[in-house]
Amino acid sequence: MERGKRFSPKPLNTVIFDPVTSSLPLVWADLFGRGGRVELEVGCGKGRYLLNQAADHPEVNYVGLEYARAYLETIAERAGRRGLGNVRAARCEAGEFFREAVPPSSLSAFYLLYPDPWPKKRHHKRRLVQDEFLADLRRALQPGAKIEIATDHAGYFDWMVERFARWKGTFVLEQRVVSEPARLDVSEGRTNYECKYIAEGRTLHFLSGYRTGF
Repeated sequence: MERGKRFSPKPLNTVIFDPVTSSLPLVWADLFGRGGRVELEVGCGKGRYLLNQAADHPEVNYVGLEYARAYLETIAERAGRRGLGNVRAARCEAGEFFREAVPPSSLSAFYLLYPDPWPKKRHHKRRLVQDEFLADLRRALQPGAKIEIATDHAGYFDWMVERFARWKGTFVLEQRVVSEPARLDVSEGRTNYECKYIAEGRTLHFLSGYRTGF
């Protein structure tokens, strides 16, 4: 990991952290100042889902990864306003973070909600879900860890299904496609994107399941 290149140069407050300032892999208990389960969301945006989860489950520690610095500051401000001490967020590239910063078998849940689909073929290599990333995800998740993925992009959904299928003994996932807007309520949207897509009546694609012990 190149210092200072992909991570912000220093922690901005108690919510936003910089993995470069700590020994890697991270020690979650040191980061949060306590033990407990750790769940991680990639691409958490302004933190709608991350913060609501943290409020509903104060016994769980939540980590959010987001590359937009302004969104991180929004998360920090909202977490402070709501008194959520169980939230940490970092500006970083998710693949590198999983490869170098996440301890083995340390995450109890992984959320990837409406990631950039990189629709052009020449950009497919930028998609997060690649064979190499799934190897790192397998290493990072505890047996039984929950997996929740959502996208509005059919092509990326098929791409992810195909790659997860290569790990049948490790990831058990159910597919769900919702094409009838009436079956979803805008108020149930977990992220800002999900609210927007439900309101627009887009078809949504879901993968949900868990990591096995293999």
